[in-house]
Amino acid sequence: MTLDALFRQAALLMILLVLVPMVIIPATGDHYVAEIGSKSNPNAHLFAYDQKFRESTKLQNYPLKMSASKEFTDATRLSTRMELLALPNLTKMTIDADFIGIGRIGYLVLNPETGDIKDEMSRINHMFVGNFSIEEEILVMKDHMCEDGYLPCA
Repeated sequence: MTLDALFRQAALLMILLVLVPMVIIPATGDHYVAEIGSKSNPNAHLFAYDQKFRESTKLQNYPLKMSASKEFTDATRLSTRMELLALPNLTKMTIDADFIGIGRIGYLVLNPETGDIKDEMSRINHMFVGNFSIEEEILVMKDHMCEDGYLPCA
């Protein structure tokens, strides 16, 4: 056997041992193809990601020198309904919420004569952490305050 024939056999052996497995193995490997769809498709995969909801509302009634606010943060479930009414001598805020997360509801009433933050007449803050279903109504009228839901109105 000549040296040239020996090189040809070595090259053929090299092709069989190195290059052929590189081509064949990926072709026979399992390929994963994700199907995106809905719950009705059993082969489909729904998106999996961490989602949090946030919602906030702040109401300022300048003639009454008061403010009311609601805020929901880090909520994995959030369903809210709100009604607002602001008149020069009346503020009404109705909140219905069903959530899992953090909820804050409150109001601040200042002295209507001065309007200074140092002259607070009332400050109420509610903080809810967890799974809650709440119905809250905040009603502030000139010379009268009432909160229905957490604190009953008299």
